[in-house]
Amino acid sequence: MLKASDNELLTSTNAGTPLGELFRRYWIPVVNSKEIAPDGKPLKIRLLGEDLLVFRDTNGDVGLVDEKCPHRRTSLALGLNADCGLTCIYHGWKFDTKGNCVDLPSEPKDSKMKAGVRLRSYATREQNGIVWGYLGPKEEEPPFPEFYWMGLPDNQIISERVWQECNYLQVMENDLDYVHAAFLHKAHEQQDVDRGLLSSDLGISPSHPLIKNPPVKQAVESTKYGKRCIGVGIEDDDNYAFMEIHYIFPFYTYPPRMKGEDGMWHAFIPRDDHSTWSWDVQFSHAQPINAKGQSERRGLVLDEHFRKQRNMSNDYEQDRELMIHGNYSGIRGIANQDHAVTELMGPIVDRSKEMLGTSDLPIIQMRRMLLEQVKSFMAGGAPIKHDQYPLQKLFSCGAVDSKSKRWQEALPIDPVYALEQQEGKRQFDLTVET
Repeated sequence: MLKASDNELLTSTNAGTPLGELFRRYWIPVVNSKEIAPDGKPLKIRLLGEDLLVFRDTNGDVGLVDEKCPHRRTSLALGLNADCGLTCIYHGWKFDTKGNCVDLPSEPKDSKMKAGVRLRSYATREQNGIVWGYLGPKEEEPPFPEFYWMGLPDNQIISERVWQECNYLQVMENDLDYVHAAFLHKAHEQQDVDRGLLSSDLGISPSHPLIKNPPVKQAVESTKYGKRCIGVGIEDDDNYAFMEIHYIFPFYTYPPRMKGEDGMWHAFIPRDDHSTWSWDVQFSHAQPINAKGQSERRGLVLDEHFRKQRNMSNDYEQDRELMIHGNYSGIRGIANQDHAVTELMGPIVDRSKEMLGTSDLPIIQMRRMLLEQVKSFMAGGAPIKHDQYPLQKLFSCGAVDSKSKRWQEALPIDPVYALEQQEGKRQFDLTVET
């Protein structure tokens, strides 16, 4: 469990909070590129407690700006997006994608006021059909992170953002939790799934290493990018299944996948302290992705605001008969299952009341890292930089190997990510013999 003060420190992400300011030192996904059109309607987006607009101008450039006009603070969401700028319908003040005031028709023509008018704006970049933003100080803007899936063709990737009704931390903790899959995601019978798919919308087959091995033996290895979480379960009489989760500081993850399965990358971006933008990027390594199959197994049915239609108000459409004959949870959709249990914790979990066990090792280590980093940041320390190692080579892929091997042998880390202690030994938070 956490002290109440530490829990508050790790769940408060608005502007001016220690973790909120640290998170603003990293690039975050904002919207899918297809959501905004040249001279189209500005799109409202809430990020880290800030109400912003994202829009594409006549030339195709993207702006990420304060929703409120600096004049009288009305919303620019109703503004005219045309002729390379966004114009407020109240008094005609117009701004470009960089926040520069380009027209001030309510003032005399010889007024010099325009030069001093600015709309708060943030840096943007488009990559693989996603608009990214950087909300921190311009002088501290980090290099853009180059994740593995960004090097794949467009037809091998699908991405989705979802409004999740709880604090980012409990969403991210779920992603580092090996053991929950054996219960929450368990299908009672073997599932007939297409190539690359981890599961059906009912759940994961009982024969899969994630399902048949509770509780898995676990270890957590500190790395240059964050934490590598290892799970070791029985595959057959002679072999173990060695699995890995990558936690890339501060809010990116690669959940566990075995060889032959499509990959998954997540980003958990605080919308505010009580809600999260959960980003799923699913990718096929060598062939076009089965977008329909991946979408169906996730089971997210969203409205125009990216909120789930299967939600708390209808118990995520849980079917009690399904619990007996179909799956453990009675809920269809792997993502729906995750959203149900994390949202029903409440907007922010009181972690001072938890009772953690040995299966919670990755969560404990991730929290420790977050606390260490935010406290270092508060003391003037520099945030972790991701341009010191090749992120484009990193993804999760488990292995099946002999029971005679330890996990360090069966699933060795690439040396470019290994964190070395001064005496030259690899750093492990805890190792578990296999």
